[in-house]
Amino acid sequence: MPVTIRDVAALAQVSPSTVSRTIRNSSSISKRTQDRVRKAMAQLGYEPPTPAEAPAENKPLSVLGIIMPPSAEIAYENPFYLEVIRGITQFANMRHCLSATITGKDDQEIIQAIRQLQKADFSSSYIVLFSRKDDQVIQYLYDEGIDYVQIGQPANNKAETVCVDNDNIQAGYDATAHLAHMGHKRIAFIGSPSSEIYSASRRRGYRMYLNEHGLPNLPELSLEIEQGDDEGLEQIRELLDRKNPSYPTAVVVSDDIYGIIVRQICAEMGLIIPTDLSLISFNNSYFCMLTDPALSSIDVNAIQLGIEAASQALNHLENAGLMASRTLVPYQIIKRQSCCPPHTETESVSERDKIAKGQPVNQ
Repeated sequence: MPVTIRDVAALAQVSPSTVSRTIRNSSSISKRTQDRVRKAMAQLGYEPPTPAEAPAENKPLSVLGIIMPPSAEIAYENPFYLEVIRGITQFANMRHCLSATITGKDDQEIIQAIRQLQKADFSSSYIVLFSRKDDQVIQYLYDEGIDYVQIGQPANNKAETVCVDNDNIQAGYDATAHLAHMGHKRIAFIGSPSSEIYSASRRRGYRMYLNEHGLPNLPELSLEIEQGDDEGLEQIRELLDRKNPSYPTAVVVSDDIYGIIVRQICAEMGLIIPTDLSLISFNNSYFCMLTDPALSSIDVNAIQLGIEAASQALNHLENAGLMASRTLVPYQIIKRQSCCPPHTETESVSERDKIAKGQPVNQ
């Protein structure tokens, strides 16, 4: 088997990122440590993938590589990523650091882009804007000892990964509680497949609340669908069909885009939000204000997620040996007009409208 950067790190008794910085002649690594690393490289016959770079006394330019999730198109339409990137670039500009967005239609295309960036004559760290199970991009960064910060809960190597996140389990719990406190008992959850860690965590919080409060926790009330999947859209229609015995009166969706999808399907089916179905989403993007009624949503403070991620990335880039850490960014529920108490079959249409608007109903 070929010698890897982790073999060199083990022999030199340093971290893989220290080996990577030594290869780049980073000024953040002492000469004594560099000598030890280079001795281990020579002993093992390790050939670095890129040539040694600028002299140690010349401080290299710092660049933050912002890694988008692999996608042909869907990821780039989600305003969440734009807000996170806005936070990253805001902090990078303040620290006189360049940023580069890395995209690709699949994992291999993104990995190839990272390889090309690693060959350049500057010091780089990466911010991964997603967290997925068995992800090839993240595994590549880890195996190569490349510095990275992950936005979201890591699926692997948790103790060694610097991450910035919300408490998505508690957020899913609180979103469900918001609906339950209005009187809803049959509450559904619609989100991405469980391979997407953020959605799986929010779904877990949703189920925790249902279980703790004795509300129906039925498999048919929890949908995992891919955005743009026609079969998934049909599953939502079946769930919201009034003939469905498990028809929910409220839905938690894992992302504002799913909220828009549910809103459109309700319009097709003649269902009125919130009188027929209450709806709460996540991310509080501008999409929430474009619907009628406006969507209640969990604001995850996407810009702050980006700022914190950039801060961690540059701190670890400039200070070798920092321990991995997890930073939690607070969230808050933004209440709008898409949620109201469930109506009864005896209520008139006018009474339902008054309930939706928060107006008193004459007894």
